[in-house]
Amino acid sequence: MNISTIAFSSKRLVALAFGCEDYVTDLGGFHDAEGLSIYTPRALIVNAARFAGIIPIDTVHIKVHDLEDLENNLILAKKLGFEGMLVLHPKELPLVHKYFSPCEEEVIQAKEMLSLARKAESEGKGVAVYNNKFVGPPMVKMANKILERHKRIEKKIELQEVGDGS
Repeated sequence: MNISTIAFSSKRLVALAFGCEDYVTDLGGFHDAEGLSIYTPRALIVNAARFAGIIPIDTVHIKVHDLEDLENNLILAKKLGFEGMLVLHPKELPLVHKYFSPCEEEVIQAKEMLSLARKAESEGKGVAVYNNKFVGPPMVKMANKILERHKRIEKKIELQEVGDGS
């Protein structure tokens, strides 16, 4: 109930997550197949983390061998605004990386959106249109976030390759 207090509890805090099984056990509930029992806390985690300017990390996926269900949870987690997910098994990592790393199409679209926004600004227009959609400040902010995340991931991959001697 005090998630915002927790999110703002320390300047050293960089991310926020929760234990889904602890949560449903404390409530006396159960972790249902549809994930309805943990939907509200997931949404609250994202909201509190974003409000505090820290990274929201989704809870573990407890059906370790059900990668299809994991993918469904990752789709929802990304829609809710999570930037990562706690994992129980290394075999989950490829799907988690797929959903929380910008794909090539997202990077291309972000670059095009920023280019159109700059062009509109240079022409004295307040907005641009991309793929029949209005491009305003929130979309520009999101495009910048996508490109920044992409750069951080690429840099980390490069550093790992250098460290591996690749």
